Amino acid sequence: MRPARLALIALLPMAIASARAHAASPLKTLPNGLRTVVVEDHASPVVSLQIWVRCGGVNEAGPTSGVSHFLEHMIFKGTDQISANEISKIVESNGGSINAATGGETTHYHIDMPSDKWEKAFEVLSQSVLKPAFPPAEFEKERKVILEEIKRRNDDPQSDLWDGFLEALYTKTPYRQRVIGSVQTITDMPRSLMVEQHRLYYVPNNMVVVVVGDVKRKAVEKKIKEVFGSLPRAALPPAPNLIEPPAENNDIRWVRRSAKQAYLAIGFVGPTLKDPNQVSMDVLAATLGGGQSSRLYQTLREEKRQVWTVSASFITQSGSGAFGVFAECPPEKVRSLPNDIYFLFNDVEFNGFKPEEVARAKAQLRSSWLFSQETYHGQASQWGFYTALGAPDMVTGYLKQLDAVKGEDLAKLLSQYTVGRTLAGVIVTPAEPAGR
Repeated sequence: MRPARLALIALLPMAIASARAHAASPLKTLPNGLRTVVVEDHASPVVSLQIWVRCGGVNEAGPTSGVSHFLEHMIFKGTDQISANEISKIVESNGGSINAATGGETTHYHIDMPSDKWEKAFEVLSQSVLKPAFPPAEFEKERKVILEEIKRRNDDPQSDLWDGFLEALYTKTPYRQRVIGSVQTITDMPRSLMVEQHRLYYVPNNMVVVVVGDVKRKAVEKKIKEVFGSLPRAALPPAPNLIEPPAENNDIRWVRRSAKQAYLAIGFVGPTLKDPNQVSMDVLAATLGGGQSSRLYQTLREEKRQVWTVSASFITQSGSGAFGVFAECPPEKVRSLPNDIYFLFNDVEFNGFKPEEVARAKAQLRSSWLFSQETYHGQASQWGFYTALGAPDMVTGYLKQLDAVKGEDLAKLLSQYTVGRTLAGVIVTPAEPAGR
């Protein structure tokens, strides 16, 4: 999941936590609104500490575009007490790893560490997030780093594909924002804008602290309360409208650029995170385009030899989600591809799926969900993401909802979002005909 500088690190070899029968919910809320999740698990002597902030690309507009991501780059650049070099030295000399990522709606920071060093890791992480110094010299260095990131993105056809897909799908809501910003906004961005973004959004009632691993829960909760408990609740800026209205004129845009093959991303706006059909959309996407046994793969690649790869995904968001079909193919075969996908959708709407197709998709999703919980880092990420977006029950309730999805309802669900509507998206093709 997720567009942005998704600089995910290689996970520590945390063991499978097989016995996680937690009698009480690990989620608590302090009086100042800070939400905390502490999961005690002693299967392996490691711990993942994460801080999630509900702040991302949707909280920007115009000249502030890219400020959340820029801010993320600066968090580990030192506080008044610890320099950037000391932060990395403390973490790495103790066998840990440190990183961060920014998305459309959240920014998160984490340290994975041997569990006997959890207090040191917590101190470094919490002070970095709460009291960054934003050193001016480091600010200018990171500006150059981000401008280089943008340049690399601009050289990548798949970045055009993703940006164009979101811009075509979302015409009203800020999900169409580019999280990384633009050359213009990053070049012009003053340090004061970043300081203001931190002041507005990095407040306890907009944050989630998650600790999962070989720790004593009461000791961790006590530490969190010591560090965060005295912070005042703050008034947040007005939340952006994240419900995309039905488009009047969806279209598929064409982008011609340097590329050796054609890329396609088309789809439709789907349900919100708290919609009852949220998990059914995952099943629909997996049945249509999850793996080589899926309907799209078997039809467009194996039978028609029209694409090299094809898949489908549903992107979960607190507001209107995004259902997308993504394909790579020879340039001469891309023009008819949207119609072929639309006809395939029509066939599903009239004839439904075979029971074995749905069963395979549900097995895939179940396995993927369980694998994502295999590490302490994965568990912490699930808790952080869903809690930050206001749906923590999804962590413990996803598999139950998955079991309840009925195959015969998927065709109706697809009809609900596609009948009478055109698909929106983008096609990226080589600027020059193949062979020239």
